[in-house]
Formats: sequence, C-alpha cells, structure tokens
Amino acid sequence: MKAKRRFIRAVLLLMAALAALAALVYDSNTRLTVTEYTLSYENLPSGFDGFRITQLSDVHLSEYSQSVEALAEATAGTEPDIIALTGDLIDANSDMDEVTRLLQELTDIAPVYYVTGNHEFACGMLDDLRAALADTGAVYLQNDYVLLTSGGDSVVLAGVEDPNGRADMIKPDELTADIAAEQPDTFIILLGHRNYWPEQYPELPVDLIFCGHAHGGIIRLPFVGALLGTGGELFPDNTDSVIGGEGYDMIVSHGIGAWQPVPRLLNNPEIVAVTLKSEK
Repeated sequence: MKAKRRFIRAVLLLMAALAALAALVYDSNTRLTVTEYTLSYENLPSGFDGFRITQLSDVHLSEYSQSVEALAEATAGTEPDIIALTGDLIDANSDMDEVTRLLQELTDIAPVYYVTGNHEFACGMLDDLRAALADTGAVYLQNDYVLLTSGGDSVVLAGVEDPNGRADMIKPDELTADIAAEQPDTFIILLGHRNYWPEQYPELPVDLIFCGHAHGGIIRLPFVGALLGTGGELFPDNTDSVIGGEGYDMIVSHGIGAWQPVPRLLNNPEIVAVTLKSEK
C-alpha cells in the first residue's frame, strides 16, 4: 500500500512538473514584452533629446508568430518617432498579405526603416517584400543611409544589407567609412540584422547599432544566459545588448518570432524601445 501511495505521489508530482513546464513554454512563446533603454550621448544633437526608436527584429511573420494586431498595438504603445525593422521579417511560412498589413499598421504609427535578414534571401520572397515595403511607404535601407531631422538637427540612419546578398556589394566598414566622410561629425545609427559586429567590425565609425539574429539564445537559463545559437551552437555570444562598450553601443533584440524547432524558454518575444538623450 505504501509503495502504491508513493507511486501515485510521484506520478502526480511529475504531472504537475510537466504542466508547469508547458505553461512556462507557452508563456515564453506567446507573451510579448517591451524592453526599454535610455542611451545618453555627448555628440547627440539637442534636437534629438528624447527621440524614440522602436525596434522589431526576427518577426518571422506567420500563423505561428505574434499577430499583426498584437505587434501593432505593442509598437504604438511605445510612442516611437521611428520604427526599425532589423531583418527576418518574413520566412518561407509567411503570407505576404499579412506582411503588407503589418507594414501598413506600422507605417500608420511612425516612419518605418527596414533592412534584410538571412531569411529574406533564403525564402525567395524578397521581391514580393520589396513591393510591399514600397506600397506601404516603408524605407528599405539597402547599403544606404538617410538623414533624420528633429528640432532643426540631423543624424544619420544607415542600413546594411544582410551578407546573404550580392557577393560584390559594399561591406559595412566601407559603407560606414563613406558615410563618415560624407557626413563628418554627424551622429550615426546603423541597422544591421547580424549580431557579429564586435568581432567582425569592432572599429566602425558609428555611435549606435541595432541588430538581432540571435533570438536571444532561444533557451535562456538562470545564471547562464543564452543556451542555443540560431546555427545550433551552444552558449552563443552577442545575444544581449552592449551599452557603454568600446566604440559604439549595440542593441541586440531577442526577436519576436521563432524559426528553430526548439521553442523559446525563459525568453519572451521582445520589442525594443530606445530613448536617446543628449548631454549637450
């Protein structure tokens, strides 16, 4: 009888543990969070004091990801001056009608600036996405830059094409060097999908980088951090933002959607909202 009671107790405990794990996985994959940063710079023009940039990365928009309505509502709640989309907006499961609807919702909130990720090239729908961006008024920064203006001042917003693009395209260090020469002493913000900047381009002449790609490490463990890279590697680097680093600050979004067969755990879908402060 005692053995039977112990067995029943063990089964009940196992069921409770599995239920708790299922609830945690569900929360980790469905509850959309907003992470706020306030970044101060001596070289930021005073006209941009309080300027708000909201970043959406790795949306992987499909029936398995966040809904258009949820993304639009959460983005609007951050009260952005501009919205930055840092790649992997789509993948092979995306419905371009839904992508267009999301882009229209976002451009109704604030100006939208977009750069490619690896999945835009892998899924073969970049031409369709390019048309959707043009139709909705979103700006595709394809190894190019624009001048943002606020309060009579200007800053550079540049965007690099994902390295899955043309083999002969300009490299990020060449692009940013050209921008710095054309816009000397101008504050430079760079959008780029990959999160490899500290290793591959540690000396870029920029002030702030927005990127993603890492999905926050997919599974995050207490006291350990990121467990899995998007390439399957263990304990990947550069999954979190680096503020006050050498040369430039780097915002690394944990992303919104999922691509790996492994579900997110302790790593909720994330929208990033940055407030710029001028120390002038």
